[in-house]
Amino acid sequence: MTAIDLEAYPFTATLGPQVEPNRGRDALAEAMQRTKLLENPPPPAALRWIDTFLEAYGGAVATVADALPLVRALRAEAVIVPALDLERLRNRQVLFFLDAVSQYVDDQSELRGLPLEHDLHEIAGEFGLADDDALWAVRVALTGVASGPPLELIFPLLGHDRIMMRIGAVNAHVLHGRGLEPIPYGPGGVPFTTIEGKPPG
Repeated sequence: MTAIDLEAYPFTATLGPQVEPNRGRDALAEAMQRTKLLENPPPPAALRWIDTFLEAYGGAVATVADALPLVRALRAEAVIVPALDLERLRNRQVLFFLDAVSQYVDDQSELRGLPLEHDLHEIAGEFGLADDDALWAVRVALTGVASGPPLELIFPLLGHDRIMMRIGAVNAHVLHGRGLEPIPYGPGGVPFTTIEGKPPG
């Protein structure tokens, strides 16, 4: 098997807004093929996925080599959620909300172009969750981090199955063991609170 040289093209190819989109796409596609992340020749859907990835992350990575860990993370079936973030999700309304988001995704034939700001607001309202809390919960459950590209790009990058698997895994993990009982105190002995829902209306 040929060794992969991360100090050679395509891994050293530059990414970013200043790079012609086709050049960045071709370099990333070749690197994904060499690392067994993409078949050869790549199907049109895979090239579209790469275009979406570059739109989402192209400004945050300098080279193709920098992009590959993000590609692998998006292709993984599960995500690691930091312990304190997981504790914030330990609330009945939050889990029901995330389950409703999973059902919403399952009902969509296409995840590109969804009016997520409107739709997630409507779903959050059913469980009395503030928009900021709801969006944070979705992002953390899907990516394990509290910030990043717009969810409008994250959803098609993950796809139906990964979104539903990741939400299902988070809900199952939260309910395992202590169930809905949160930790009483956080760092520094400060009383800990989960995301709280309020009565709708």
